[in-house]
Amino acid sequence: MRTWITDTARDLLDQPPPGGPVTLDEIAACAGITTHHLRAYYGSVDAVIADVTAEAARASRIERC
Repeated sequence: MRTWITDTARDLLDQPPPGGPVTLDEIAACAGITTHHLRAYYGSVDAVIADVTAEAARASRIERC
C-alpha cells in the first residue's frame, strides 16, 4: 500500500494540480483510497514526500551497483 501511495504522490508532485500544494485528500483520492486509510500510513504530506525522496535515493544507489 505504501508503494501505491508514494507512486501516486510522486506523480502528483511531478505534475501538481492547479490550486496550490498537494494535500493528503488529493493523494488519497488519486490513489483510490479514503483519507482515513491514507492517514493510517502517513500523517502529513511531508511524511509522504520524505518516503518518496527516500525511495528515489535507494533507487539511485541500486542503479550504481
